[in-house]
Amino acid sequence: MLIEQALANSSIDQTETEIFLSHLLGKDRSFIRAFPEYRLSKEHIAKYKNFISRRSRHEPLSYILGYKEFCGNNIKVDARAMIPRPETEEIVTNVISHVYAVPNRNRKNHWPYDQLKIVDVGTGSGNIAISLAAAIPFAKIFAIEKDPRAYDLARENISDHGLSRRVELIRGNLLDPIDTPIDIVVANLPYIPTSRFASLAPEVTKWEPQAALDGGKDGLELYRQLFDQIPKKIKQNGYLFYEVDGKVLFKQYISDKVVWL
Repeated sequence: MLIEQALANSSIDQTETEIFLSHLLGKDRSFIRAFPEYRLSKEHIAKYKNFISRRSRHEPLSYILGYKEFCGNNIKVDARAMIPRPETEEIVTNVISHVYAVPNRNRKNHWPYDQLKIVDVGTGSGNIAISLAAAIPFAKIFAIEKDPRAYDLARENISDHGLSRRVELIRGNLLDPIDTPIDIVVANLPYIPTSRFASLAPEVTKWEPQAALDGGKDGLELYRQLFDQIPKKIKQNGYLFYEVDGKVLFKQYISDKVVWL
């Protein structure tokens, strides 16, 4: 089978098929397009057919590949945690911009080395914590995860990225394990109302862990708990960055120390 035949015979979206073939061959997508006459080996063909079968059952492409790129980092993903979303990169970008907005000449005094403390609440695969640690080398990152399976996945990712000393992974619920004042809290908690979950794409409902997406009756269940904890856990001039659907309901819980996404 040639590359052009694999693309022509695929019942899956061509872009996804190209991505899979580039992953399979260890080439970038430009190779797939430039060499349609390239012949796949028997092993490649078997894996290609397996990909078609799995994707036809709505298994997410990222689970099939085993990773998802997030903020330039390849994050290992599987059914233990939800797949990092591209839009969540905006949280990371905003945190980084906020931290580096302090002029260089004052940053050390404002945040002494290893004294800037950032907490990633509900870390999942660890994608946010890893990206922040890579971009802010003078910060201490705490990554908190309640689910044991997601916790194990985050531990693997943190280790794979060589960040075990810089990112402290903690098993616990929200900010419960934190006993030191925090400068920045980052949260991407479940915020989809339970009633809406069943209407989501089958790639989500059939494969991703519901607990990582279902935010309760109105989608705010975990955020209410988090907001109750914030005054006791965050520094007076601390900041909260979070991702959610619905700004109006949140205004009753937090002050102006919020970056809306």
